[in-house]
Amino acid sequence: MRILYQSISCLILAMVFAPSFVNCSTWWPWTTYHVAVTNWMPSETLETYCYYYGHDKHVRNIPVHENLTWSFKTQFFSGVAYICDIYRSNGYINFIAFEDTTYFIDKRSAGRHCFWNATNEGIALKNLKTGEYVLDQTWGPRGKMKKTSKHLI
Repeated sequence: MRILYQSISCLILAMVFAPSFVNCSTWWPWTTYHVAVTNWMPSETLETYCYYYGHDKHVRNIPVHENLTWSFKTQFFSGVAYICDIYRSNGYINFIAFEDTTYFIDKRSAGRHCFWNATNEGIALKNLKTGEYVLDQTWGPRGKMKKTSKHLI
């Protein structure tokens, strides 16, 4: 009986203190994350393709001031990364919308919500700790883009 009590006590302590030492998403597979890509372009619709290594795909034309949103749970001892391709009339951006790493979750987005804004400058991610949007990438020419995402979707 004493061994069972000690085992349960250790499990409870690990559940309480482990999140501060490790990436919680790999320890807690039921953690839900949210991603939103918003179109802040002045007058054009964006073609958006977001995917998780070819599995989950989110395809949508995003009109001005609207967004594409989705939620998902992380997987047990397996990383998750969502990649997005965004096309505008004369430009293209390919970026990692979510990555199940301590750096991305704690430093870049600083939380379980990833808010991306597409503007004339490029794509920016909101840091929830500072409340500021940080420009991640600028628009590249549409004619010279790699079409790798078409094969994954």
